Amino acid sequence: MLLFFLQDLNAPAKVIENAWLIQDVMLRSLNSILSSIFGRLPYILAGLLVFGLFWLLSKIVKTIFWKASEKTKLDGRLRILVSRLLVVFIYVLGIFTAFTIIIPTFRFGDLIAGLGFTSFVIGFATKDILNNLLSGVLILWQQPFKIGDYIFVGSNQGKVEYIGVRATQLRKDDGELILIPNGDMYSSALTIRGAGAERRMVLKFSIGYNSEVGQAKSIIHRVLDKIVGVVEEPQPSVVVTDLSSNGVDLSVYFWVNTDKYKPLKVFDAVASEIKKALCDAGIEIFPSSPPAIVQIPEKAETANEITAAGKRKKDDF
Repeated sequence: MLLFFLQDLNAPAKVIENAWLIQDVMLRSLNSILSSIFGRLPYILAGLLVFGLFWLLSKIVKTIFWKASEKTKLDGRLRILVSRLLVVFIYVLGIFTAFTIIIPTFRFGDLIAGLGFTSFVIGFATKDILNNLLSGVLILWQQPFKIGDYIFVGSNQGKVEYIGVRATQLRKDDGELILIPNGDMYSSALTIRGAGAERRMVLKFSIGYNSEVGQAKSIIHRVLDKIVGVVEEPQPSVVVTDLSSNGVDLSVYFWVNTDKYKPLKVFDAVASEIKKALCDAGIEIFPSSPPAIVQIPEKAETANEITAAGKRKKDDF
């Protein structure tokens, strides 16, 4: 018991001794940190000065690029993208150069070697994004189509409203907006109609053999002349394309200016007016697709014949 009591008496002295020890360690650590900072201060200032020079260099390079690309046919979005990539590249190069001055043991090559596997993983995970990005850059560079052009890509078609770095926007005939990745745009076959170019529409149907073809053609031409949206040049045409079992096949070709009129609305007006005019003239029309043919076996047996045959077999027994 006496030993424990003596230890309790010595406890405040140990606490005070530990407190002084902690204070001494803190002061020495702080002094070491401040000494290292002041010792590296010239290197830090040199590194900041080098980064400032790279920052100034990025501004000069960006200005030179903008001046040099003003008279070229580069798309504005592509010029912005390239200028930003140049600035970012110079910034990164300046940061690593400043690090090599501030921290002599830092080596840019060692960092690249350490990031090799990480870069592979990141590249594999973002391959679709990089594919769309590079395809967008190539589209903006080569300009195979422009805003306002009407294009067909796969099962989609519409007027180009925006060409971005990642995707292209198309406005379909029904007003819907579709966003197509640039990777698909660049790797797929495209049919392009220039902005303001006339789009050819085709209406196919058949008339009966008893109808007068010349009269039908005259009626169709009169209808096309009065429909708003059908352009005069190229001139519309009505031709006989086949003599099928369904009748005389006619194809009506006409052109629509896609800048002023919606092709589907003009097509609807043309088809409706032609049907009405031909019916009023007593000319019967049919779909242009061939009718379905059902073949009946020559020795088909009806239900009554099958029943009678069964009775005859029973009588034979």
